[in-house]
Order: sequence, then C-alpha cells, then structure tokens
Amino acid sequence: MERAGQKRIRRIAAVLVVIMGLALIQDRVRLLWAGNDSLSWPTVSGTVIEATATPVAGARTGGGWQVRVEYRYELDGQVYSSDRMFYTRRLGGRTERMARDELVHYVPGGAVLVHYHPERPERAVLNPGADTRAFFGLVVGLGLLGIGVTFWLVPTRSVRRSGRRRAAD
Repeated sequence: MERAGQKRIRRIAAVLVVIMGLALIQDRVRLLWAGNDSLSWPTVSGTVIEATATPVAGARTGGGWQVRVEYRYELDGQVYSSDRMFYTRRLGGRTERMARDELVHYVPGGAVLVHYHPERPERAVLNPGADTRAFFGLVVGLGLLGIGVTFWLVPTRSVRRSGRRRAAD
C-alpha cells in the first residue's frame, strides 16, 4: 500500500517530468516546423557583418566550438539583421577545425543568400530546412512525457513489516 506522503512526492515528480517533456516537445516541434517552412521562403542577397568561431565549455552543450554569423539584408528600403544560421538548438559539438572550415564561407563584407519569412521579414535564416537533430529532442520529450504519465499512474510499493513477521524475526 502506498503512503500518502509517497503518493504526493510521486505525483509532484510526475508533474515536473511531464512539464519538462511538454516544454521539450513544444520547442522541437516549433524548430522542425519553422525549419521546414523556411524551405519555401523567398531569398534576398545579404552581407556578412561578422563571423566568429568561439569555444563552448561545459558538458551540457557537448563542448566544442560555436560558429556565429551576423548578417544584414534589405527589403523594400528596410534594413534587417540576424544571426540565425539554422533552425537548431545545437551549441557545441564542432571541433575547432570544423568551425574554421565553416567560417571560410562567411567572410565579413561578403555576400550571403538570406531566406526570409515573407510576412515577417525580420525572421531570416541562412541554411533553411529542418535540423534532423531536433527529432532526437522530440523523441526525448516524448520519452519524458511517457515517464511522467507512468509516475502518475503506477503507485509505488511500501515495504511494511507486519506485526506477525516481527514476532517471527
């Protein structure tokens, strides 16, 4: 039989895990949707303002190097700028050499092809399409959701010693 305190703790844990799962699912669905949508966006020529590769520390990001490209583009007399290269949340994972090789394509003052949202031109990306790594996050979010639901539905067991057992011991 599950004790009331155990049940309350299990239910709180279940709610927290479900919230984490739903947040991850929402984030990854949004990334996949926007990435897929960007494939049909119109393009305009832009100019690279700055391109840098910096080390990313920490186990959470996977370490490695991050590439950041800031670019500017103009539409109907309005100047916009962005630094979105992909629809992804991946921060690290590149080696320094990979990052430097990627920067070769983005020289400050050089031209880039910018894909922009037709109704919200301030939204832009250099490399359109869904990032397949976002599918992994979606699977993890679904797993968390399943774990949370399981925590909610399946009671824990308490080990209680009955009076008869204690007398026998």
